Amino acid sequence: MKLIALSMVKNEEYWIWYALSSVFPFVDEILLFDNYSEDRTLEVVRGMEHIGSKLTIFENFGGSSEQENRECCLEEARARGGSHVLFLDGDEVHNEADLGFARRLLELCEHNPPLSDPPRNHGIPRNHEPTDGILVKNIGFKPIHPGFEGPRTSIPLDHSQPDTDHGCYNFAIRIASLANLHGNGEEWGRHGYLETGDMYIQSSAQTLWCPGLHYYHFTHHPRSPLREPGKGNWIRPVRDFGSVPPKPTARVPEVLFDPRGPKNPTLQAWGLN
Repeated sequence: MKLIALSMVKNEEYWIWYALSSVFPFVDEILLFDNYSEDRTLEVVRGMEHIGSKLTIFENFGGSSEQENRECCLEEARARGGSHVLFLDGDEVHNEADLGFARRLLELCEHNPPLSDPPRNHGIPRNHEPTDGILVKNIGFKPIHPGFEGPRTSIPLDHSQPDTDHGCYNFAIRIASLANLHGNGEEWGRHGYLETGDMYIQSSAQTLWCPGLHYYHFTHHPRSPLREPGKGNWIRPVRDFGSVPPKPTARVPEVLFDPRGPKNPTLQAWGLN
């Protein structure tokens, strides 16, 4: 099993250090595809000597097509012998226990030779012949969207949907098998991933949904110092949706307390740097 982090980013200066640092111990390689950032994203990444042994940077990456960009990322992971990918946006920060568990789970489930895809399960009652059982290809995590009042908070919306709702806000598939993984041909805002049999990964019987696995998603916080010219508004919207206690199973990513991390408005407001 070889897990490769794929991070295609643009203007993620404030969180990219924490995102990449959080996954470094648990992936075999980190591929950073920078889509023409105009802030200090690349400068920050180049200075991350502590992850240099696994990091490859692709500067000035991509064109106008998300489908083509994402396929290029998958092709690069395959060329490096990857079996699974970790999708990592520049504002997503993982904790050690949950990502470490997901990594270990994939290692322990690995078969040699590999199980059939899809698995062979006859489904015949009272037939004692062994079957392939569960083939875990993809793992769904529950994002925590931290509030503005501190790292041990989340926005109320994180509590509004039941664990049985596997929709794109309530869960996100952050780890996927590269076996037959490909884009749906759609562009920005509609792009998604398909796997064996052209099944969407969120609709696949080979996806393991884990309500107790979390990561922090800072999408509502400042992500870059860039502002709209002449207006002063953040280029990426910043919205305070309130702060409540997070899910009981949520763990604060340890890397947020790392004194080596660069300053950003959120962590400074929380007194962490």
